[in-house]
Amino acid sequence: MTEKIALKENINWDKARLLLAIGIAGASINLAGDMLMGWGARDASLTGVEGYVSQYLTIADWRMFWSALLGLIGVPVSLVGHIGIYKLIKPYSKKYARLYGVGIFGGFTFGGAGVHVSSVASAFFYKYMTAASSETALATSIQFVCYFSVPLYIALLICVLIQSYAHIRALATGLTPYPRWCWLCSLPVGALLVSLVSLFGNYALVNAIMVGVFSLGNIWTQSWHLILLDKAKGVYNPNAPYDG
Repeated sequence: MTEKIALKENINWDKARLLLAIGIAGASINLAGDMLMGWGARDASLTGVEGYVSQYLTIADWRMFWSALLGLIGVPVSLVGHIGIYKLIKPYSKKYARLYGVGIFGGFTFGGAGVHVSSVASAFFYKYMTAASSETALATSIQFVCYFSVPLYIALLICVLIQSYAHIRALATGLTPYPRWCWLCSLPVGALLVSLVSLFGNYALVNAIMVGVFSLGNIWTQSWHLILLDKAKGVYNPNAPYDG
């Protein structure tokens, strides 16, 4: 019992605050990259996948370059904030902290240099394939995405789902210093709320926000954890239930 209580006394609140602040800055950098890629209206005369990706045909090359670079930097920096959340879960539950860490590992491994950059590369490929051969551009680009991007998407999605489950479960069962209702501050909830903007239709700002939906969900999560950190510290109970 002494060991369990000692573990709880190791929370470094100032460090957690710093990590969350860094993470929010990183997520904001990533959001800037997402919005550079997403800003533009789709061609309403096209349907299906072709209509969905039509906005990328008019994006300038410099925007794609900066989007890729900002994501390359922003994604790993944003994960620093999740390390802060991990450190707040660990004293209450090593099990859920480990599961939460799967998402951090996945983000570092498959996120910035993988999913984000490959997504921009796919848009770049489609743009110039369309210029070279509009008849085969879409089919070839889909094949390109399936070969080089989809495996990264699947790997990252699995890691994020595990992380989100652990986060929501830990919050909802009181295995964090935060109130139980703070499961509403999780990434899936934030991303879902942001995605409602799609109801406004096909506008440049709406499309940009939708491309950045997970970056905004990330900002939602880390911002609430930072805002409520003092409250969590104030009600912190080292004798609360511990799930090893």
